[in-house]
Amino acid sequence: MGNAKNDKLLEILVSTRTVKALDKAVSKSYDYKDTLKKQDKAFDRLEQAGLSKEQKSIVDRAISAANDCGAVYGAVAYRLGLHDGIRLMAELREIK
Repeated sequence: MGNAKNDKLLEILVSTRTVKALDKAVSKSYDYKDTLKKQDKAFDRLEQAGLSKEQKSIVDRAISAANDCGAVYGAVAYRLGLHDGIRLMAELREIK
């Protein structure tokens, strides 16, 4: 796409889809629900580990950094896939 107008439109579409549509999709996903259960169990075990306040803070920062990294990676992957899909549609129109 490449120009500012198209980039802005892509950002609006990404924002809309990653908030409303994604929330709806994950609420129906068995894999997502299963992963949430595993996360809850892991956090329960972490809570029972008897860590000091400082240790909990270190673990919290590490988990937060990993979550942030995963979220950014997912957002970039989504944008790339959407951009590729739009480009493919444009190229298919040219072939016709």
